[in-house]
Amino acid sequence: MICLKCGNEMKENEQVCSKCGYNKNTVSNTDNPFGIKNQGIYNPNGVNKEEAEERLEHEKEFYELAEIYMGRMYYNFKKGSFSWCAFLLSYLYIAYRKMLAVSILVYILNIAIIFVFKNSFILYVAVSLIFNLFLGLSFKKIYYDDSMEKVGQIKKANPDKGFNQLTEIVRVKGGTSIIYPIIFVLVTAALLTILYFVFGFEIPNVKLPFAIPKI
Repeated sequence: MICLKCGNEMKENEQVCSKCGYNKNTVSNTDNPFGIKNQGIYNPNGVNKEEAEERLEHEKEFYELAEIYMGRMYYNFKKGSFSWCAFLLSYLYIAYRKMLAVSILVYILNIAIIFVFKNSFILYVAVSLIFNLFLGLSFKKIYYDDSMEKVGQIKKANPDKGFNQLTEIVRVKGGTSIIYPIIFVLVTAALLTILYFVFGFEIPNVKLPFAIPKI
């Protein structure tokens, strides 16, 4: 049910709008139209019921698509609590969530931390821990906001498509993919191999239990 004054969605058994205070049983606007103490800003111009219902329908559709995009952890991301996956797996988990640009940035920052603190293992561990704590604290909100923006872009780019068609697009664009973390691991292994055998670079503070001949 729609409030005819502000367009807010009301439950069937609600007599007074929780947003603007309008009493739906009021006959006259001049005789205390709120019925109770005003809880918001009263809008003297009634809204178009069809337009309000259409807007609410679009909002419901948008959030349904967002839930499909983020998967079964939608409400967890919306709540924005600490992400242990982002804390423990860093750029691998971010890539798993298909945030490729962010995962590449975090990957580069991880490499930078290794090089900057290569002579101090304690500092390296401390900085890495702080950085990963930041990821754990902020990732869910970042992912939620990014996902909502991308769903909005999908709807805007496909105005002629129905809900079922949009659902298929959202499923493909969103969700997760194990392929991207695997690519990161393979690229890292290839880079380390090239650096070690060609340039003689060794991972700081890591001693292999056996000798590997260099080319």
